[in-house]
Amino acid sequence: MGIRLEGAVAIVTGAAAGIGQVFSVALAAEGARVILADIASAQQTQALIEAAGGEALSLICDVTSETDITAMADAALKKYGKIDILVNNAGIYPIANIEDTDMALWNRIIGINLTGTFLATRSVVPTMKVAGKGKIINISSGTFFMGTPGLAPYVATKGAVIGMARSLAAELGDFNIQVNCIAPGLTTTPGVNNGMGEAMRDGVVMMQANKRREIPEDMTGALLFLASSDSDFMTGQVMLVDGGAARS
Repeated sequence: MGIRLEGAVAIVTGAAAGIGQVFSVALAAEGARVILADIASAQQTQALIEAAGGEALSLICDVTSETDITAMADAALKKYGKIDILVNNAGIYPIANIEDTDMALWNRIIGINLTGTFLATRSVVPTMKVAGKGKIINISSGTFFMGTPGLAPYVATKGAVIGMARSLAAELGDFNIQVNCIAPGLTTTPGVNNGMGEAMRDGVVMMQANKRREIPEDMTGALLFLASSDSDFMTGQVMLVDGGAARS
């Protein structure tokens, strides 16, 4: 176990698998106690953390539900008395051309990727203000900088969470709360493996400066930097971790 985040309390949304699971384990390995929030069971993530000597609490949470999000923050405060770090990771990325995107799909993407980020952030700000410190990390996407086709609603939400971070950085700066973003490239996760063909994934690799597929572990360095005191004078920024795909 590390000590970089010793004593800190972190919430990670979308913590059951993929990037969220890797992020949660990395935070715990540096000493954070982690609230694992996901609409699916995050018991496996909790087991991984506990097997390594860490501490975690898994919760079923629909990030589009104001009730669930309030309960998530309340559970963290009840168990640990504070919230130091929020990682807004929960998200979906259906591929669909604009004419095939009906209002149900649009609202689902907006609800999870954008409204969920808003609700989770709003739920932790009061306790962070009282503490006089806090770290909020939104997961954006390299697609925002590239204008990837077939993902217009998704890309719109990932641009919006950058805008939200920039606005909140100014709003919350006087309270020593830093709000930043990580923008991954196409990352190898179970969802990507199931939803995207080999040709598409190989095409992304060819656009990168680093010619290999990105994995969630490629972003843990950026995550821990933004979650720790190392980034205390950095706010309203985006760390693009995509192997150099969006370098132009």
